[in-house]
Parts: sequence; C-alpha cells; structure tokens
Amino acid sequence: MRVAVVCVGTELLAGKVNTNAAFIGERLDCLGLELSSCITVGDRRADMENVFAGAVAGNDIVIITGGLGPTFDDITREAVADALKTGLETDAGALAAVRQFFDGRGIPMPPNNERQAQVISGARLIGNRVGTAPGQIIEHERRVIFLLPGPPKEMQQMFDESVMPYLRQFEAGIKKHFTLHVFGMGESAVDEKIRPVIESARAGDGGCTDFTILAHQMIIDIKASCRGRDELLADETLAVLKSEFYRVLGGNIFGEGAQSLESVAGELLNKHHKTIALAESCTGGLIADKLTSVAGSSLYFREAVVAYSNEAKIARLGVKHDTLAAHGAVAAETAREMAEGILKTSGASLGLSVTGIAGPGGGTAEKPVGLVFIGIAGHGIKTEVSRFVFAGQRNDIRHRAANQALDIIRRKLLTFAKK
Repeated sequence: MRVAVVCVGTELLAGKVNTNAAFIGERLDCLGLELSSCITVGDRRADMENVFAGAVAGNDIVIITGGLGPTFDDITREAVADALKTGLETDAGALAAVRQFFDGRGIPMPPNNERQAQVISGARLIGNRVGTAPGQIIEHERRVIFLLPGPPKEMQQMFDESVMPYLRQFEAGIKKHFTLHVFGMGESAVDEKIRPVIESARAGDGGCTDFTILAHQMIIDIKASCRGRDELLADETLAVLKSEFYRVLGGNIFGEGAQSLESVAGELLNKHHKTIALAESCTGGLIADKLTSVAGSSLYFREAVVAYSNEAKIARLGVKHDTLAAHGAVAAETAREMAEGILKTSGASLGLSVTGIAGPGGGTAEKPVGLVFIGIAGHGIKTEVSRFVFAGQRNDIRHRAANQALDIIRRKLLTFAKK
C-alpha cells in the first residue's frame, strides 16, 4: 500500500514550517501505513496539476493539504479536477455550511467564499467544524484522494474524525508505540545506555520492533514501536522495553508521550503544594512563558521578574552593588542573590534565577558566550547554584538554559518526594 502526501503552498517553499506532513506521518504510522513520498508544491497551477497526476499514478492513497481557501491562489480543487480529467460542481450543502459559518458570527459572507463549495465530481464531503473549507474524499480508479485544508487545526480535526476511520480498512496489522523524553544526558551517552536493550530486542523479535532517537535543545526523545497481529504481544513487548529503558536511564527520563519539561515541573509543583517565582536575565521571560503555557499553572506559578540590567537586579531583586562590582552580572554569587531575592519578595516556596551570556557578543576568555548560572532557593533548603556553558546561537542558548532551569526545578522537587 503506497501512500503519498502533497502539501500545497508557495509559503512552504519559502521557509514556513510544515507541521502537516509530520502529523499525517505519525497518524499513518499508527495504522502500520508508511509514506512512500512527501512532496511540497507551490501555487502554480501547471506545477500542481503535474504533481497531483504523478502522485495519483504512483500511489494507492494520496493526501493533499492546502489550497482550499477562497482566495486567488487557492486552486487545489481546480488543479485536482484537471489532473483527474473531471469537473467541479457547486454543492448546495457545502454552500449552506459556509454561509452558516459566517451567519453564526454575524458577518456577511464575501462572494469569493462561494468557491469553497466547489466539489470534485463524485467526491464525498468532509465537514469542517473549525473553518470554512470542507474536505473531500475522491475514489478514482481504485485509488483514494483526500483533499484537506492547510491550516493545521482544521486539517488535524478532519484527519482524526474522518480520514483515520476511512483508512482503518487498510490497516496493516497492529502498530503500537511509546515515546520517552530524556534530559541530563547527551545523545551519544543515551545511545550507549540503550543500545544493548535495542540489540537484545531486535535479536529476538523477528524485526517487529523499530526505534528512533532524536535530540532537540538538549532533550532526547526515544521512540519505540512494535507491529504485528497480536495486540497483547505488542503491549507486552513494549512494556518490557519501557521497563528496560527506565532501568538504564533512571531519573534522566522526565516524561512520556505528550509530557514536556514544563508540564512535568508543573505537575510536581502542584503535587507537593509548592509555588515558584522566577528571576530571569538572559532568558528574558522564556522560562515564565514555558511554565505558564500549561493549563492550571496559576495554582503554582507566583510571579516572574525579568531583571536584565544591573540596576534592575539591585532594585527588584536586592542584589548587592558590591556583588555586581566584584563578580559581575554573570556569576554564581549574583545568581545566588537573585534567587534568594525573588524568593523573599514573592513569598513563593521556591525561587529560581538565571543569568548568563546569550551572545553573540559580550563573551570573554574567562566568561565565554554560552556561560549561564542557574540558582534555586527555597524555604528550609540550601541555595544551590549550577554553572553551565551552552553551545549554539543566541536563541539556542536561551532555550537550552530555559530547559535546564526547568529540569533543575523538576529534580529539586523529586528530592522532596524522597524525604
């Protein structure tokens, strides 16, 4: 079973991140279906027609995203009709749904939105609960073509509610998987730890398990999947693998699946009835942004101060002038006073500070670009300051420092559980 994805949009060729392909690939993987190709094509009609025709000729299933809007460059419907040598017709039900979308918001429907009710001859419509562009399912000469809108929220809703149920008839057995998230070890060190587990699994499974490892901003993701016909055997295989990964990686595994460093830190803060306040310098509020992106963070997040200048560190956090004069803004002593200062003024259970040199300028031989100090203070615990030197460009350093800070919060809270 050959499956192709075609993503439409000149903006995708100009650097816009394409999240649709990754989403579709992951969903297909759950069904045991693998992508044979993923193609991005711009908004030129002749190019689109050629790509669509080639994809249909060489695959059993073709999933096309984008170009279903109402504007002049949304011509996927027309190009698909040309590629299939068929026509378009206005669907009364689709037109009524588009009108209802605008009526429900008290907005007159622009005339060009009527184009979104044009349907490939013989196609079945897929309703759009999020936007105005309906999707389409076209069965053509023993092949299936899906037309889906480009905006991820619309596409994902349609895919999960309509495309996935349709594709289950082609499901290639059972395929299950899990993903573990690791922090505190480099990719090579993780690989060295898990390699014996993977080799042992592959030696005895007849090729039914697959593994991937991916590093991003110091977070290592390990994904294991198992395919076959026996669901209980797949579950048992994955349970053994997960147990072995936890055994060799221990507390460096911070979460699974959709969990993130910020969500895990938040869960632990909530579990131990702790609150936190931040004093950020080089990260510029990034840690606060991550923590407050989690629903329910108001239960444990007290406040954050971005004290970028020395004057702000003195006025807002109580850092001593003498400390800054003797050690500078980027120093363990400064990070210590920042953490203790925000702890005192906020009334939180924990105070965390970050100060460093994100670059590209400002570094010296003694204090290079990437040097970061992270401090954590709390009532009844000793203030700790850690020194790091992060690699990468400015934003890499800032994100790595933020992730490191979240992991420090996580590990500190885990020590409370052991007491």
